[in-house]
Amino acid sequence: MISDNVIQKLKEKIKKIKNYEIIVTILIMAVIISIYISSLKSPYKLEDDETIYNINNEEDNQNYSTQEERLEQKLSAIKGAGKVEVMITYVSSKEIVTAMNTTQSNSTTEEQDSGGGIRKIIQNDINNQAVTMNGSDGTSPLIIKEVEPEVKGVIVIAEGAYDINVKLELLKAVQTALGVSPSQVEVFVMDENFDKE
Repeated sequence: MISDNVIQKLKEKIKKIKNYEIIVTILIMAVIISIYISSLKSPYKLEDDETIYNINNEEDNQNYSTQEERLEQKLSAIKGAGKVEVMITYVSSKEIVTAMNTTQSNSTTEEQDSGGGIRKIIQNDINNQAVTMNGSDGTSPLIIKEVEPEVKGVIVIAEGAYDINVKLELLKAVQTALGVSPSQVEVFVMDENFDKE
């Protein structure tokens, strides 16, 4: 259980933050920049018989949005939380590992130069080709596994986050749902004028 002294210190720290809108804006901009940079990754070699491809398509973006929406629903059900907005960022996009057919050939050649010296030339050739399957949709690569992206950070903005107990409950719920550490989650109070026109 958290002692009253720790809770009191947290309340004092939160009261000292006067310009939290500026902090939230800076965090959101940093998250957007990190998402853009992480989406620039290209396929890279994992092992001789596997290749990983970074996938960044509309279907995955919808899956991530659905995950955020589901988390928002669950968090808003916490007593006192009120309306909740969630943003989840990832270290990279979803990765698909495909099977690879690898052929390797080695050749050694010895040459004698005009001075009587012998030169040995060793040549190694490795050829990787994706294993494909024929299906009703045509030919497609054989997928070994799909790796879900690692969560980089989570921002939670809730109406009831001004209450330290609600804030801690939101933090604990996000940690449990996504398997992240407390340092990866930030909880902020929602602006009263949010979504009002």
